[in-house]
Amino acid sequence: MIQNLRYALRQLARTPAFTTVAILTLGLGIGANSAIFSVMNALLLRYLPARDPARLVYMHTTSNPSGSSQTGHGDTSLTVPIFEQFRKQKDVFAGVVAYVPLGIGKVAVRYGKEPEEAATEMVSGDFFTMLGVLPSRGRTFHIEDEAAHSPVAVLSYAWWTRQFGRDNSVIGQPLFIKDVPFTIIGVASPAFIGLDQDPTDVWIPLQDRAELRPWGRAPGAKGAYASLYTSPNWWFLMMMGRLAPGVTEQQALARAMPTFQNAAYAALGQPKAKEELPKLFFSSAKGIAGAGDSYNTPLKVLMGMVLLVLAIACANVSLLLVARNAARQREFSLRMALGGSRGDLFKQLLTESLVLVIAGAGLGWLFANWATRALAAWSQMTVSLAPDAAVLLFTLAVSLTAALIFGLAPLRSVLLIPIGLALKTSAATAHRDRARNRGSQAVVALQMSLCLVLLVAAGLLVRTLRNLESISLGMNTRGLLVFGVNPLQRVHSDSETNRFFLGLLTKLRSLPGVESATLMGNRIGSGWSNNTGASVDGQPPLGANAFAPMRWNVVGSDYFHTLGIPVLLGRDFNDADSESAPRVAIVNQTFANKYLSGRSPLGHQVGLSDPTDPQYTIVGVAADSKYTDVREKPRPIAYYPYTQITGIASLHVEVRTAGDPDAWLPTIRRVVNDYSPGLSLLQPMSQQEVFDENFSDQKIFFRLSLFFGVLAAMLVATGLYGTLAYTVSRRTSEVGLRMALGAQRGQVLWMVMRGSLVVAAIGVAVGLPLALVSAKLLRSILFGVEPRDPAVFAAAIAGIAVVSLAASLIPALRAASVDPMVALREE
Repeated sequence: MIQNLRYALRQLARTPAFTTVAILTLGLGIGANSAIFSVMNALLLRYLPARDPARLVYMHTTSNPSGSSQTGHGDTSLTVPIFEQFRKQKDVFAGVVAYVPLGIGKVAVRYGKEPEEAATEMVSGDFFTMLGVLPSRGRTFHIEDEAAHSPVAVLSYAWWTRQFGRDNSVIGQPLFIKDVPFTIIGVASPAFIGLDQDPTDVWIPLQDRAELRPWGRAPGAKGAYASLYTSPNWWFLMMMGRLAPGVTEQQALARAMPTFQNAAYAALGQPKAKEELPKLFFSSAKGIAGAGDSYNTPLKVLMGMVLLVLAIACANVSLLLVARNAARQREFSLRMALGGSRGDLFKQLLTESLVLVIAGAGLGWLFANWATRALAAWSQMTVSLAPDAAVLLFTLAVSLTAALIFGLAPLRSVLLIPIGLALKTSAATAHRDRARNRGSQAVVALQMSLCLVLLVAAGLLVRTLRNLESISLGMNTRGLLVFGVNPLQRVHSDSETNRFFLGLLTKLRSLPGVESATLMGNRIGSGWSNNTGASVDGQPPLGANAFAPMRWNVVGSDYFHTLGIPVLLGRDFNDADSESAPRVAIVNQTFANKYLSGRSPLGHQVGLSDPTDPQYTIVGVAADSKYTDVREKPRPIAYYPYTQITGIASLHVEVRTAGDPDAWLPTIRRVVNDYSPGLSLLQPMSQQEVFDENFSDQKIFFRLSLFFGVLAAMLVATGLYGTLAYTVSRRTSEVGLRMALGAQRGQVLWMVMRGSLVVAAIGVAVGLPLALVSAKLLRSILFGVEPRDPAVFAAAIAGIAVVSLAASLIPALRAASVDPMVALREE
């Protein structure tokens, strides 16, 4: 082995160009696979950094009962009675924890005098102990902290590092959350960022204070209740359970289902006739909760793409090895004539392949580490994407597979070497294998077919990205700045809230360079929305037995003018629409078409689901615009003045500025602080950035797909060039003879390029069906483009043709420039 290794190193050192190309090709292929698998592992496959995470399960529901109110994360939202009953069911769960955010996004916090913002969650007292998450500083919560609603807080390690520079003296210091004082008692372990997709900065025990409502709800708000613990019909609480020893997921689900359904209807009585009962289901504690919805399909697409890139890279190196070994056949023949066996030759070649693979894998591992750091910085992910043991095992498995392929690639040429070849000295009579050339051409054709699949996928995803970036939002986002404000501690009634926001708007509107300003309840483009059933003139608009879905939002005066949404009929809201004025509403065009078709919408009444609720007179119809994200289709929407909806806890401010909105942020921050000292601006950014965040992660994946498509094309071009260059060099004497007999340089040029185009045509013929199938698999993430888009397929085929011509041009020119006399005398 040592002798084979030394000889392999000497042989590879004698051909530095071949060695460098092979190692770089393998490094790119293996590194790309390791990097993407590392991201997939971190987001979807890696268990939570908790004790015995395989026994932990997230809890979900298929629906919530009729008559209940739901908010939060869709199928993860449960109720306090369900939580309390599951805690008692010791034959199913060894422990159950609950957690819920204090606001949609971040909330205002303050340490000292400077206002900040942080993602804050309320959790049950045994949250850290049940999960087995140890503190890195101080302590975590006890069950008594939950029972007493203790004003204590635990910081995440990342937030402690970012905000306090890992200062140990913050333990025991006060931290104001929504102006409510808490005492910092500990810092969580570095690896733990929470149980949700967005990292948590601060945890506090479950509270029953009106100022600290789940999801930022205010006392008296529609759908919220008087206290956290007297809200049996509010589905808002997220839960995780640890299975009892010896209990499987299926057993736990069967035993917990009756408890779940009984607790679901505890305050509602019997379910309605033919009502489908909600069902409980579990998901494992792998990856980041909620990440599967955003990253599952894109990551699988990228993983498939990099595997194809690796296949192309392996095929390239195999072609290089075969061509290199063909040039060494006289060496092999001489070694066998001197007593060497074919087995010894194969071991030698396998050793050389292993050296290449080990070097390529080492380079790939370095590339994967760099790439994952770059991806984390690029995407601003706080989850650690660094390769771990699982990624290392994956890299080793890929490398061993590549080594086996390279070891088998030269096997046929070694087994068929004639011993007498060493006695043949004439290049013109040297051994030739037409089947070997055809085999190389078949491998290149397969590479081209795989490249076509990658180029089609990349083209479809890039078209999707361009469609998302250029889609009409139904408004003018240029110059718009948005930020959240929560004045809860400064107001004590709806009237005070209204006066506070009206005064703030007046201050902002008086700034030179501020064209207009308004307010909204849910930040448009953030993914959040209020959803209910509509009533028109006190009646269900689609009949008594049909549910009429409607989204709604509370907004301020001058809302549509500020956002640049056209008012098609009637008027915009104004400051006269106060809490004492007649109740008014504005609906969008889709609402008017669907629920008031053929009638003038103005003057009709619109309510929020229940006909007994207050009714609002429609005073305007606005054009359709995006509410939750850029992909959404038009839906019926009603807008209400914030002054006429009770229980407003916080609002978002939209300011239209002249020029770059980010440049106005320091001025606006100063004005807000002067108006209300210590008030924090929550998540300030331009409105266009809010919508861009809808597909920011997809943007990264789409650009990576384009990179891998181009990389595949480069590898294919390299493989085709190497194959043609080797073929031309072997046919030098033949080309010289042809030219001596009268062949023109143009004919020789076409002879070489024709072979390349034939291989490309075969590759396209094989790749088209594969590309059509793969394009269908992308349908769920495409937007504004069909999987069989002819322009994308035409561009991909044209790309293959360009690659083929570019790769064959240099070998063809070299063949056409052969001197007949030199070629005929060649040995």
